[in-house]
Amino acid sequence: MTASRFSGWNKLLLSGLLTASSVSADHLADPRYHIQGFAAQGLIGSTNNQFFGDSRDAVSTDFTEAGLHGSWQPLDALRLSGQMLYRRAGESDRDGVRLDYVQADWQFYQTEVTRLGLKLGKVKLPYGLYNETRDVPFTRPGILLPQSVYVDNSRDLLLAAPGVFLHGASVQKYGASDFMLGWVRPDFDSESVDYSFLGNVRPGKLKGKGTLGARLRWDVPSDTTLMLTYADAKADYAPGSVDALTAGTLRFRNLLATVQQRFDTVTLTAEYGEPRLDLRGFGALPDTHRAIQAAYLQGEWRFRPAWELMLRHDLFYRDKGDKNGRRFQAATGLPAHGMFARDWTLGLRWDATPSLMLRAEYHHVDGTGWLPGPDNPDFLSREQRWNMWLLQAAYRF
Repeated sequence: MTASRFSGWNKLLLSGLLTASSVSADHLADPRYHIQGFAAQGLIGSTNNQFFGDSRDAVSTDFTEAGLHGSWQPLDALRLSGQMLYRRAGESDRDGVRLDYVQADWQFYQTEVTRLGLKLGKVKLPYGLYNETRDVPFTRPGILLPQSVYVDNSRDLLLAAPGVFLHGASVQKYGASDFMLGWVRPDFDSESVDYSFLGNVRPGKLKGKGTLGARLRWDVPSDTTLMLTYADAKADYAPGSVDALTAGTLRFRNLLATVQQRFDTVTLTAEYGEPRLDLRGFGALPDTHRAIQAAYLQGEWRFRPAWELMLRHDLFYRDKGDKNGRRFQAATGLPAHGMFARDWTLGLRWDATPSLMLRAEYHHVDGTGWLPGPDNPDFLSREQRWNMWLLQAAYRF
């Protein structure tokens, strides 16, 4: 979203953040003001396919992240927060600084054990365990999130959107629970989203309509987290001047289940979803009604205070009824491996200092189901089995 498209409310919130960032050092000591930032640079090498730049049999430096986050609490019941972000990820993300999110959180009801509030603005979307903090390298379980659930191709769609959420939380003897329920208008306007839903970059535009989002979370005293996330997103397609597609409609629904169990030095996490994708009225693109299958199982072991090992198995099938892609290949002539991806990931994290983190990660992938389309525009040149290694240095202040 460009600056010219910001709503007046977003401008007001951003103005508040800029005011907060310009206060003196004495004022920054006030707990009502918080300014934080981070910067990260990655190196990526891969075989057979490209990922975030020219990584095939080479080294890509096209994975850069930097952000400045600010929050200001002018009233006990009101907090303004937002983040400016710079991100470069090969051809899969547009370079440059953008407004990541900017939101007002009004907690209109508070007791010792319960609170209710409203978030409005360009709000972070409650999707699974990691989506709300996915842009901060220190909060991710790896350099890359599990691509089955947090597909970088759909990052612009999942990250944040203009809207409003009712949220609440309660702490009782059986644990802490919270919920979010709201309406947003997500951004479908990106090449990566075109590849994800329409199979290629199209001359027209997908325009997001009203989307329902909900999440229910329960943190049990046994260090267990249980969560359900629901999303129901819709978009209309406006054809371009020379376009093989007609004015169709898209609907994407998903119920995502999350389980996380924390032990002394080990954390186990699993998420599973079966998103439903419906495409209607696109003309040259046949009507589609299919269930996707996405799941991963992940273990993190903090074997030393500053060192952590991560192992993950990640599964993604574009069509639950055609997991091997043979029906897709017979109908289109395109490679079957474009319909699935099975990824084994091994990662190592070293917190060299409280502010500096170094990471290394290796992926062995069977399939190209979530391979970034803009980095690999030729479907026939993509190869089924490929490997990838990543290095990343991240600093926060």
